[in-house]
Amino acid sequence: MGGDQKQSILLIDNDVVNLSTVQAVLKDLDVDVVVAAHAERILDLVLEENFALILLAVNASDPEPFERVRVLGESEQVGHIPVIFQAGAEEIGSLLEQGYAAGAVDFLERPVNPTVLKAKVKVFLELAARQQQLELATSKVHEQNLKLEQRAIRDSLTGLYNHNHLQEQLAREVSLARRYNSALSVFLLDLDFFKDVNDSCGHPFGDFVLKEFAKRVQGDLRKSDIFGRYGGEEFLVILPNIDGTQAETVAEKIRAKVASTVFANERYTRYVTVSIGVYSGFGDETAPPGVIIDYVDNALYQAKADGRNRVVHYRAPKGGLHGLENHIKDAIDSSQQSQLNATIEKARAMTISSFEAMVHAQTRDYDMLVDRNDLFNNVLDLLTNKLNLPEKLIHSFRRAIKLHDLFRCYIHDSSLETEGPLNKEQENMLFDQPLMLRELTTMFDFFSSERVILYSHHEHYDGSGYPDGLKGNEIPMAARIFTLIDAYVAMSSPVSRKGAKSIQEVQEELCLHSGGQFDPFLVDMLLKVIKENHFLSHSGGETDASTDGP
Repeated sequence: MGGDQKQSILLIDNDVVNLSTVQAVLKDLDVDVVVAAHAERILDLVLEENFALILLAVNASDPEPFERVRVLGESEQVGHIPVIFQAGAEEIGSLLEQGYAAGAVDFLERPVNPTVLKAKVKVFLELAARQQQLELATSKVHEQNLKLEQRAIRDSLTGLYNHNHLQEQLAREVSLARRYNSALSVFLLDLDFFKDVNDSCGHPFGDFVLKEFAKRVQGDLRKSDIFGRYGGEEFLVILPNIDGTQAETVAEKIRAKVASTVFANERYTRYVTVSIGVYSGFGDETAPPGVIIDYVDNALYQAKADGRNRVVHYRAPKGGLHGLENHIKDAIDSSQQSQLNATIEKARAMTISSFEAMVHAQTRDYDMLVDRNDLFNNVLDLLTNKLNLPEKLIHSFRRAIKLHDLFRCYIHDSSLETEGPLNKEQENMLFDQPLMLRELTTMFDFFSSERVILYSHHEHYDGSGYPDGLKGNEIPMAARIFTLIDAYVAMSSPVSRKGAKSIQEVQEELCLHSGGQFDPFLVDMLLKVIKENHFLSHSGGETDASTDGP
């Protein structure tokens, strides 16, 4: 009820004299009065108008009004309306029990006393007004809560689900797939060369492309599919009850639709393509949520490496779900795959060798990396053996640490030499390194696995890291392992003039940051490795490591 709308009272009475008296009293209260002669229409009337109070005349010879009020009270919609019975003074005593049992809130004598009537009606009008105000306030609070809830789970630009909600929904759908022995497929979609779109057309057009892309993909999905913006130009789709064959059909349909339709606004026109990584699982064989993200991420990078604008379906290695290495599509036979793998490996080695030679020629700091790399590889071998990781992933770690250290050395990272806290320029440089490393490895798509590691190795397990603020299993497992080993080496290996920490100090630091910077499970594994291999306790020197550690 708005502030200018009068309250309404339903008056049911067939006694003309009493009816006139009551109406005169109610006129002074500035309310709307609806009059009826009999109680038989009470239900119809209360559904037509929002009454604050019902005044109903009754007598001992007519049970119908009592029954009508009883039925009224059972209604969820209008049962809250208070009813005051009016009866002759000689009958009230005998009607009290029957009236209150039917649902009346009070009795008034007939003929009415205007003072008493006015006082009682005012009380119930005030109660009705307060109840209505409370309902209005509750409705507004509920509306605001719904808006806040939507903001909490929605991406502000596209209106799709955001990263955190996608993680929650993925965990839920994995649980359901396992419980009900059903299929589940997941897509990770990434717009190709999107940086060039922003650079050449500006970020407003880039935002337009993201929103338009979201609409186009949504058009090819079911209502039961879960679609959201995973971050930047990456989008995640969760498809319950969709198997591998169906998933590839849907993904290919999305890819073709995006590639064939121009993105145009009043200023720019661009064709944009999308690469898609796909994972499909079934029942108990469905991978955990964090592992699924690793799989679709790897498949996506394979799609990028294969030339972009394509769909790559992750194929689990024969050893189970623990492999994190990309797998070339089944269309390549074993002999072709061997030749291609050899070529890619040779290209990786030659690229790193060229980069290494360039760094060695330009800086005297190159020699300080040798001991650091040796220690990193020793710890890597021991920890990955304990975790039973595949050999291909271990090679990716070796290449990642080489690229990481060469790059830092190449840009003459002054934080390596700095005593005490870093200055603002050094902090900014350290923050930019994951982004710069991603750009570097993007130039050579055969470093896709290393790119995943290097881009996320400054993320913290508790979500306080950068560049994307990922948390827990959102961080690729390979990046979590790299972060831990790198921190251990940074604290132990003498690669600068600062003093290295003792093994006891290193262990204390690892425990201190377990669950914060580091994955607690991996910290426990590394501490066991240190305990089992005494030579690690003597790896420190007179100087400390780079500031990449805690």
